[in-house]
Amino acid sequence: MRQKKIGKEHITIQDVARAAGTSPSSVSRVLTGNANVSDEKRQAILDVIAKTSYRPNLLARSLKTRSTQFIGLIINDILNPFYGAIVRGAEDRASESGYALILSNTNEQADLELADIRLLRDKSIDGIIVAPSGANSEILQQCMDDGIAVVQIDRHSEDLNCPTVILDNYAAAYAATKHLIDQGFQRIGFIGYALGQKSMVDRDRGYRAALKDAGLEANRADVVLVDFTVESIQSQISDRFSSQDRPQAVLAGNNRITIALLSALRDLSLKIPKDIAVVAFDDLPIFTLLAPPLTAVAQPAYEMGRVAVELLLAQLSGKAQPPYEPVVFPGELVVRASSQRLTV
Repeated sequence: MRQKKIGKEHITIQDVARAAGTSPSSVSRVLTGNANVSDEKRQAILDVIAKTSYRPNLLARSLKTRSTQFIGLIINDILNPFYGAIVRGAEDRASESGYALILSNTNEQADLELADIRLLRDKSIDGIIVAPSGANSEILQQCMDDGIAVVQIDRHSEDLNCPTVILDNYAAAYAATKHLIDQGFQRIGFIGYALGQKSMVDRDRGYRAALKDAGLEANRADVVLVDFTVESIQSQISDRFSSQDRPQAVLAGNNRITIALLSALRDLSLKIPKDIAVVAFDDLPIFTLLAPPLTAVAQPAYEMGRVAVELLLAQLSGKAQPPYEPVVFPGELVVRASSQRLTV
């Protein structure tokens, strides 16, 4: 396909179309990732864009299409590798469809989450993916009422009827606790957040159910509910596990808690699994390098991020309508040496 020459000043989509020997609508479809363009036309258009450094007028396009091509992603801890994987999955999937992510980190603070939601709403964002604190369901409902697509990920508020991507936290915690029971441990502890997050509540429920089904009870002293900061978590764990009256094994509620737990046990000179066995919730690559390697519940975080964007795009295209069934991923218990009961 022969291309016409154009300059680089004040380039419009019509200029790109003429130079590529095609129509403005074909250029638009290429820019938005639409597959309904022949390979020959697509390559011609991409060649012109590369030569002219053409950039679409996003403001004009958003006024015409009522779409900004931006998706907001609100998470609560960007330093957590689990959320990093979610972000990567969401970003990859969004990019494939011509969307860009605006990332917000709330640091587990409901007021920051509220401010972020308001900012995204006021910017007329196309959609919001959020790991909700549970405190801001009302404004998220207002966003949906205003036509902004919303998807919940990792956590969910039952007050909102919108697509949700979560792990089966109850079943995963049940399996992790049962594994410790099967190893012969009868006194098993759980460390979770005191914030009452739905995902952590479900993990606590799974832990307690596994004990109950085995004829055991959760010792109140063995359930430690901690604050968010690593330093505070470590201090609370150290205070609880410094006594000889401690559990034989423990399920750590997420990877941030696990890291604080490992630091506390090191400071107390307690050996894993000799003095206390450990199962982590969330699997990190570094866990395989520890001595001993840590048993962990692995979550498909990258795939969860991708699916969240797919659900949001389905809303934007009108292909998905309420009521919505949650997408529930299973966890995978990866057994390593940290949870093995040592025999004398």
